[in-house]
Order: sequence, then C-alpha cells, then structure tokens
Amino acid sequence: MDKRLSIFWRSLLVSAAVASATPAMAAAADDPLLPNQWALADPAATGAQEAWTQSNGSGVVVAVLDTGVQLNHPDLAGAIWTNPGEIAGNGRDDDNSGIVDDVHGANMFDRSNNVNDDHGHGTHVAGIVAARQGNGVGGSGIAPGAQVMPVKVLDSSMGGNTDTLSLGIRYAVDRGAKIINVSINTDSPTESVKSAVRYAGERGAIVVASAGNNGRDIDVTPSYPASLADPAVLAVGAQTAEGGLWQLSNTGTLSVDLAAPGARIASTAMGSAYQSRSGTSAAAPFVAGSLALLSAARPDLSMAALRQAITETTQQTSLLTSLLGGGRLDVAAAMHRILGAQWRSAGSASTATAAPKLRLITKTKVRAGRRVTLRWKATNAERVTRWRVSLNGRVVATVKAGSAGVSRRVSRRGRNVWRVVGFDAGSSNVVAAKKTFRVTKRK
Repeated sequence: MDKRLSIFWRSLLVSAAVASATPAMAAAADDPLLPNQWALADPAATGAQEAWTQSNGSGVVVAVLDTGVQLNHPDLAGAIWTNPGEIAGNGRDDDNSGIVDDVHGANMFDRSNNVNDDHGHGTHVAGIVAARQGNGVGGSGIAPGAQVMPVKVLDSSMGGNTDTLSLGIRYAVDRGAKIINVSINTDSPTESVKSAVRYAGERGAIVVASAGNNGRDIDVTPSYPASLADPAVLAVGAQTAEGGLWQLSNTGTLSVDLAAPGARIASTAMGSAYQSRSGTSAAAPFVAGSLALLSAARPDLSMAALRQAITETTQQTSLLTSLLGGGRLDVAAAMHRILGAQWRSAGSASTATAAPKLRLITKTKVRAGRRVTLRWKATNAERVTRWRVSLNGRVVATVKAGSAGVSRRVSRRGRNVWRVVGFDAGSSNVVAAKKTFRVTKRK
C-alpha cells in the first residue's frame, strides 16, 4: 500500500537587501552570495574551506531524490549529471531503464524524463550539494565539482509515496550513484523502502537521510527512512550557525548520526533565484556533498569507509551528543582522516580542482564497409580506471585506462556518433565526450 510522504520545511525568501551588494559580498566577487552562506564562509562551521584544498568533488555523482531540479539554473550550469547510456533526443530507451531519453535523470511518477522542479525544494537541495564555485554567480555548494542526478519523487506540493521513493533509490543506484540524498520523511515504513535501502547498501551506496523537523526523538517515534536500522542509512539533524541544535530538528542517539548546517541556509531557488531555508532537508545535502569531496579525494575507498570517516570525526559538544549519535559535521577532519600523509600542500593542491577534459579524434568521413578508428586524449583524468566506447548508442568496447583507441567496421550510411565515457573505480562518470562522422556509399 502506498504511504503518503510528508516533508516539513520552513523557508524564508532571501530579501532583495540581502541578495544585493554589501561590502562583504563585494569582496567575494567570484561568488557574491558566499558571505551569506555561513556554513561555507566560516572556516570553522563545516571545515569546507580546508577540505577544498584537497578536493572539490569532481566526477562524483550525488543523486537528489526530491521535487526535481531547475536544470538551467545559472549556478548549476555544468553540475547536472548526464546519463552516459542515453543518446539525447532519439526517442529510445538506450540504457534499458524503462524510461525514454532519461538524459538528465528521471521522474518516478510517470516514468518520464521530466525532472523539472515544480516546487523549489529540490533545486535548493541541489545547490547545497553542487552549486558552482568561482563563476561570478550566486554562491557555492559544498562539493562544487560534483554532479547532481535529479530523480523526481515528490510533486509540486511536496507529496509523494513510498513507491516513488523506493523506485527512485533503485533508479539512482542502477545508474551508478553511490551517494543518494533523501531529504524526505514519513512516519510509515514500508517493505518497498526497506528493500530499496538494502539494495543500495548491497551495491555500495549510502542513503543520506534528513532526520525530520518534528522536534521529536525518532528513537521513540520513528521517522523514515532516517530511523531504519540499516548501515546504508546516514541520518542527519540540523544545527544552527552557533553550533547548537536547530529547534525543530528531530533527535535520537540511535537514529540520528550527526548534525550539519540546517538553519538559514542560502542556496539556489526556482526562477534562477536564491532562497534561504531552514530544516533537516538542508542539513542532509551538506553531508551528501561532504561524502562527494571525500570520494573524489580517495576514489579507492568504499562509501562505508567514507561514512565511518565522517561519523568518527564530528566535532563533539555535550548538547549534541546527548541528543544525537554524534557531533557536528567536520569534513576537514574527515579529509585528514582518509588522506593522512597524502595530504597535499597548498603548492601542489591546485590540480585537485582542475576539470577533466576529453578530446576525441577520428576521420570526419569514411566509406561504407571500411574500418574507422577512434582515438582519444584525456587531461586531468587520472581517476579514470576504464573507458566505455559506444557507436550509435551501442557499447562496442570497454577498455582499461591505459588504452586510447578502438577500431570498428561501419556500414550505416549518414551520420554516425562515437561516444566515450571514462569511469572511476566506483563506477562514477568522470568525463565524457562524443564525436560525429559521416559514412558515404561505396564506390
């Protein structure tokens, strides 16, 4: 039976006075709203600034299960995941997901590719994860190099059901997401959600769940999926800028693993705007984005190991640890934990944020029946462990990272398309490119 999902969320639009120039914001010319993002602007709030010297989350995919995402928001340009198994606009289900042309995610209500946000909640969450940094627009996400996979499981009134949620989790896992943000709460557990969370955990993924905004102890009165006793769930409460617990955040020494910023959080909003909101829905994506930072820095580590690094390095306070299973998020401490002696000095850290690039080289024209060779050159793509090569939407080769070329005989006349995708050890899409060529008739 479907169970209605309820989201408790408090919001306050950023006023024009806040969004316009102030002396502090003018000094931050690259990201003018960053001074209003206390969780990132204050070096001690989450440790994000120190963690950024090692990683920006580049190449890591974070699935955002929510109301959708405004795909063309200027501060999310380049942040939206592209499905490597789909060819845009061909009207076919290339990756056999059951959804046609799900190039940038999927809608679990009608099994379509329409992931446009019709409420605003999902766009706000997406910006907390991966709003772009240094682009002269708005603010920043905590993992400004990560990719957001939009999966629509809530409607315009922030309603849904546990079937859409469980389908969304499975979709994200099957598309390769290892980090799944679920800023969603319901009082009713169902076997479908429990099964989907188990499915995620068995495939090495973490479900980062909001604790809920009822001001109650969810060890006593559960809120799901946060209260599920499954190691794949990482439940997050909301803290204030002063380091205390936000007044409506749910608690639970067994159910809630840590706290993260969740009060007055400025992030992206519908209409290419910005908004300040409060709630555990905002706290969860700070942790999801932190996992992305760690995963980009140590792609060889499992999500379980990265989860442990985050939970074991929280900043402990007597108030938080009396109410939660841990303290507050400190991603810098977690980064030190996983890197140890591998920590790069300031002089050598610049390569951490360099975007990977891929250039494909092939003939522009070849006669039908002849072989055509494709070669590629990659830069800043050291994380790639394998390349997947497709020709006209069909995978024709999967080769190790050291390889840089394939050759195939072609017969289909007209426009043909090569596509190459580089994946890391965790099966995340690091870099992709495509190249077209024409096949002419035989002499």
